[in-house]
Amino acid sequence: AEAPPAATQTDAPKVVSATPASGATIPAGRFTLSVTYDRPMRRGSMSFATGPDPAYPECHGKPAQSADGRTFSIACTARAGQSYIVWFNHGRYMNFRDAKTGAPATPHRMAFSARP
Repeated sequence: AEAPPAATQTDAPKVVSATPASGATIPAGRFTLSVTYDRPMRRGSMSFATGPDPAYPECHGKPAQSADGRTFSIACTARAGQSYIVWFNHGRYMNFRDAKTGAPATPHRMAFSARP
C-alpha cells in the first residue's frame, strides 16, 4: 500500500465541529460557543472574529482550551431575536494555528440566531 502524503504547510487545520451548529436557532440567554479542530492547536492562540458581519454575541471572560488542544470554548449571551455570525480565523485575525507546524487554520464561518 502507498504511504499517505506527508503533511505540508498547505495542509491547514480544519474545523470538525462547532456549537451552536451553523444555521441553528438557540434559546436566548447564556450559551457556550465552541469550536473543535481536526488536530491539536497552539496553546492560548485563537481568533474568534466578526469578519465583515457586525453581529457578534456578547462573550464573557477568556476562551478555554481543552486538554487535548483541539477544542476552544467561551461563555456567551444571545439576545432574543438576534442573528449572529462568528468566524474562527478571518482576514488578518488568523491565530488558530496548528500546534506542530504553526500553519493557520482554514477560516470557518458560523451563523446562528436566538429565538424571539
